[in-house]
Amino acid sequence: MRHGVCWASVITSCFAVAWDAQAALTGVGERAGALIAEVETHASARELVGPSVERAKAALAKAGSSGAAPAASLLEEAALEWAEVARDLLRASAAERASDGLEQESSAIETEIARVRAAVEQTMARVGRARQELKELEPVPAKSGVAPVAPR
Repeated sequence: MRHGVCWASVITSCFAVAWDAQAALTGVGERAGALIAEVETHASARELVGPSVERAKAALAKAGSSGAAPAASLLEEAALEWAEVARDLLRASAAERASDGLEQESSAIETEIARVRAAVEQTMARVGRARQELKELEPVPAKSGVAPVAPR
């Protein structure tokens, strides 16, 4: 279980640092660009986030070439939304990997518990047989007025 907690804290801290860095940026377009750059650093997830990143880049490009301020603002907001979608996909992917790891650990622990239970049951059965054999080996007392002492 320690491994799962460790990965979860690493994932959480990585995204917390990135979130603080984005909070310092003021413009929507700047935040979108920074988020796109951050998401693109995860080469292993390019296939997963590629479509969202491309849409964010396209929206930023249109915002830069748009002459009208309201349209540029809307396009920058759309780019930020797509960049956040890509970031959320990365987070979900990391959470799934962590969950898979925890599930495998849990399965291994459950298997070990079943083995230990079986060993305990076998040991209890051996103890019961040994007690029975000891009881059978005790000499039968002669018919006297003294009662035999029960084994413990």
